[in-house]
Amino acid sequence: MESNAAAKFEFKTFVCIIPRHNTTAQVLARARQDVFNGHLEKKKNYKILTKISDAVTTLARQSENKTLVLFEQVYRSMSLLSRPSIKALYQAMVEYVSPSNTPDTLQQPLSRDMLQERFTEFFTRLFPIAYHRAVNPHQVDFTDKFKDCLYKAMDEIQPFGDIPKQISKSVSKSLEATRVLVQALTLGKTVLDRTDSVLFYATTPQQVSCYEALLRMTYCPKCSGYGSSIRPCGGLCTNVMRGCLTEPASELDLAWSGYVETVERLVIAVDGRTDPLGLNAERAIRQLDTRISDAIMYAMENGPALEEKVL
Repeated sequence: MESNAAAKFEFKTFVCIIPRHNTTAQVLARARQDVFNGHLEKKKNYKILTKISDAVTTLARQSENKTLVLFEQVYRSMSLLSRPSIKALYQAMVEYVSPSNTPDTLQQPLSRDMLQERFTEFFTRLFPIAYHRAVNPHQVDFTDKFKDCLYKAMDEIQPFGDIPKQISKSVSKSLEATRVLVQALTLGKTVLDRTDSVLFYATTPQQVSCYEALLRMTYCPKCSGYGSSIRPCGGLCTNVMRGCLTEPASELDLAWSGYVETVERLVIAVDGRTDPLGLNAERAIRQLDTRISDAIMYAMENGPALEEKVL
């Protein structure tokens, strides 16, 4: 079947048609798009990166609002003074799983220890406010000097019992698991992007030859799975797949398979319903306002003992 110099492709006639002259850049671009369309579709799944961060951010903001409402309705005298500390605590949680803290370089500006310090700081700032309400709610506010004294004695007095440590451990552990998951997906996306640039978008003579061969393979009816009556393209399908795709990709297969398996296990652990490892960030964040209230109630119920320790 004759064709003109532009190498016309007929899809309705199931014949192995191969361009007779040099393939144009425009046709090559079309071939790349067709051949690797499935691969590019898979990469779109990495939108889950932003979805995970957005989900944690939404949960944190909802919990923040519930905590603020809790203070306004139940601990009204503490609400105004506690508001800055509450907002700072939740902002630290949001920043912990943000893209800036999950780069593919594996660097981590905000560490888990730093996040736990934010919880320690929150309860330290809350101590004088809760103590004032528990012991002398009708008196004027404490002096700055007395507040500094309470701050320094926080570890010794333990006004909230073990609850702050429990909260800090639970939330920081679950957020760390989520952060590692986001960072692992970010790293995987970077690997795929760089692999694409090597396998699919290089301009070396070898890769250009592959593009032309892939073009022939893409529009060869035999390679497309039509019946045995169609004349094969002389081993073109097998040779192109082996030389242009299989060999380069196989070098990454073992490591990539191990990576995917590890990420899948982490996803199951983070999203587990039973959560035996305490890695479910949603559960930890949703309980946070209640746990903070538990800490305040502990201090108020132990008011006399607390006053004795302070004095």
